[in-house]
Amino acid sequence: MYRAGETVIVTQDDVNRVGVVLDQYIAAKQTVYDVLLENRSALCMITTAPKNNTRINRQLTAKLCNNDNASVIEHTIPYKELVEAEELPITKS
Repeated sequence: MYRAGETVIVTQDDVNRVGVVLDQYIAAKQTVYDVLLENRSALCMITTAPKNNTRINRQLTAKLCNNDNASVIEHTIPYKELVEAEELPITKS
């Protein structure tokens, strides 16, 4: 489970991108996430299921975004400032 503000790696059509989790919720008995990517595009209702073309890549996220790792990848999105200014995109449908 990923929390809002956490850095994740999103795999979309075999291309990996860095993003930040905006929200997490349950839909159809499955945990889904809204993610804002580095290029400022938002993805809604993505999962971690490997069968999906667009998903949060659990293995890469654990390997590259883990705080215990010396080469931690962090998102460059000013998440805290966007939250404080209430400028995060509204992504829930």
